[in-house]
Amino acid sequence: MNNPDNYEHQLDLGSIIQIVFIRVPKKNRDALAKIGKETDNFFRKHGVSKFVYRLNEKENITDFVNISKIVSANDDEDVNLEILSYRDVKHVEDVMKAMQDDKRANELYMKSMKIITPGSIVCGDFSQLKAS
Repeated sequence: MNNPDNYEHQLDLGSIIQIVFIRVPKKNRDALAKIGKETDNFFRKHGVSKFVYRLNEKENITDFVNISKIVSANDDEDVNLEILSYRDVKHVEDVMKAMQDDKRANELYMKSMKIITPGSIVCGDFSQLKAS
């Protein structure tokens, strides 16, 4: 049986992960995916692992509130989850600086902001828990 407290057997993605939820109108699904593929190249170049998922169901299950209710997604919107993995805090800072200085990265950011649901990005940086 798996022991959820057994941190040493978890996949080591890095000491910092950034979780990003984005709402996007379903009609813009393909356009956002195209932008996402281009941003993959930027992140890969800078040593960041990036994983993208789309929410399947929007219904609550028993006592659990579906994330679509927390981020206020409508029926005509997708909820996407991005997980970005960094080595450490300095790596995050270096990548953010590189992104600010990269003309194409800024163009892609502006394009994505035009097609997502305004004000819909929810994000947070999380540090890896280590067993004591």
